[in-house]
Amino acid sequence: MVRKFAVIMSLGIAMLTGAAPASAADLGEQATNPIANLMSLRLQYQNSPSVYNADSSQQAGIFQAVVPFELSSKTFPMLVTRWTTPYVQTPDLGPGIGKKDGLGDTSGLAFLVKPVAPGHTIAFGTSMTIPTAGDNEFTGAGQWQLGPSAVYLNTKTPKLQWGLLAFQNWDVASSRSDAEDVSILSLQPILTKHFSGGWYVGAPDLPQTYDFEKNAWTLNLGAQVGRVFPLGKQPVQVFGAVYYNSEEDNELVSGEWTIKANISFLLPK
Repeated sequence: MVRKFAVIMSLGIAMLTGAAPASAADLGEQATNPIANLMSLRLQYQNSPSVYNADSSQQAGIFQAVVPFELSSKTFPMLVTRWTTPYVQTPDLGPGIGKKDGLGDTSGLAFLVKPVAPGHTIAFGTSMTIPTAGDNEFTGAGQWQLGPSAVYLNTKTPKLQWGLLAFQNWDVASSRSDAEDVSILSLQPILTKHFSGGWYVGAPDLPQTYDFEKNAWTLNLGAQVGRVFPLGKQPVQVFGAVYYNSEEDNELVSGEWTIKANISFLLPK
């Protein structure tokens, strides 16, 4: 898995020196907007070389699809959906367990989008989790989950995006008899500064989460650097990111330092 994703990311990063099209800035702002009218397919590799309460790294390959739909409603003229499925390898969990790997749970977000004023957009919808990890207790929660989601995005200042994406998940049905209750709040600050040539820097694309059942935060403090450019005739978004989680809990296995590499294939209309 590591080798496959390394090849994909190396290809994308090698193309960073290519010439950017004149429209790269506009397309770049759509690519970093979580509720833009832009379809994309993302491949990501995520590695935590330093993990709390474990002696080895954890990693994941992630596939994400963002699919918007134009609606006839004047109140909410667009629906944006985002589906994320990971393939997870856990750290060494101790004698008799070792490393475990498998498909993780699939998460979905759906937003009804409404521009409320020039440069101001809000969205409301749902968050859901499908227990695609099945009986693998090491890579999935074993719970069907559902809750509300919301976004506020401000683009009033040229080349600057800021706002907040928030969603809450509660368990609604178990797929495993030993599954624990779930109540998790996710808060993802949005802060991205765009530059010429399709370049940008921004806050992490991972949310800060609070687990009400375990009374524990998981933070993702860091930054990402990326660029939108053409790979032949195909526009792509490439970024790399580094995150630090300062919250250690003696009962949780969680990444301390995490690196991420991403290549997105953008499908503008």
